Amino acid sequence: MKNIKVITVIITLSAIVFSGCGKNESGDSLPDNITIGISDAISFPAPNTNKSAYLGVDALTGEDIYMHLRNFIYLGELSADLVQDMMLSLKKHNITHSTTFPYESIYDGKNKDVVVKENISINDTTWDFCLTVSDEELGTAFQLFWNTNPLEVITILQPRAFDFSTTRNPNAMIQIEYSENDPDYDKTMIVSITKMDSTSRQYMSNLKFFAGKNGDIISLYGNSTHPYMTLLNDNHNSGRCFCFRARNDVPNDIAIARIALPTILQTDMSNIWVDFSVDKVLTEEIDIVYANVDQATLSDIKKIFLARAVGPAYFTGEQGFVSNAGDIPDDEGFTQDFMDMTGLNPWSPAEINQMIITFSTDSTVIN
Repeated sequence: MKNIKVITVIITLSAIVFSGCGKNESGDSLPDNITIGISDAISFPAPNTNKSAYLGVDALTGEDIYMHLRNFIYLGELSADLVQDMMLSLKKHNITHSTTFPYESIYDGKNKDVVVKENISINDTTWDFCLTVSDEELGTAFQLFWNTNPLEVITILQPRAFDFSTTRNPNAMIQIEYSENDPDYDKTMIVSITKMDSTSRQYMSNLKFFAGKNGDIISLYGNSTHPYMTLLNDNHNSGRCFCFRARNDVPNDIAIARIALPTILQTDMSNIWVDFSVDKVLTEEIDIVYANVDQATLSDIKKIFLARAVGPAYFTGEQGFVSNAGDIPDDEGFTQDFMDMTGLNPWSPAEINQMIITFSTDSTVIN
């Protein structure tokens, strides 16, 4: 759960720049922004800890589990920022119509080709523009579809195609969906990542989350899939999915979140926040692992593992988790309206576990 190695790929790729025969002119049709900024309270990199889910080291408490949520959201947000930076690096080419041009990547020294088409139909959806970047050996590396009015974008990135030598998460795929055409939000963003891998048993394979912004408030929900994850019970063999919903007040840098921990095979979401709440899942695993201890010892164990496990959890600034359940922080931003997460429901774990991201090859140019 702590060694999410896609971060290496993302940070490495942040150094990539495009070079070629572009013009430094304004007026291009590429979007200026396809991301939604989330504050530190709920999006922050996890410290390098060595916590274990076993007594004798450090207990993985409910608080620890909620703190890891900030890391998952941070990784998704960082992925979106990476895709945006790569898109913005193309703006110097002043793309206003169909065009093609080559360039040599200064990062891996390989030749890349850019193809831009207008009025493209993909799966019955028409797009004003489609931009594709291809590597001479690895094929498609980056694909961007967008409509300009209202702004709607889908973009897909295959990081390895930009760094042939990369060895971590070589098959990872990142997709960003951005829209300013949602009736319920000023703007929305969906981040999806697939095919991550690791030697860590707790690794994350897939991630998907939604962020919808209205004014200063961002509503979030999503899932991270950990196919071999265990908490306390080593015999658990169905993995775990972090299902979450949250709200973030950006200028006040506060957030509220709730987590459920079903298996990756779960399809029924009707009662997920109760049946798979953090405290209930930990309690069930404690009862299995420590079935033969006396009640006094069991009570002490539960005090350790269940500390601050009952949701929802409250977050402020870089500190992150500050309290939970009925212990609402003394901050005027935590109003009843802000803390209402009704309707923020993640996808089913089974759906995210089977999620696939691929480049589109079936396109039609509309004359």
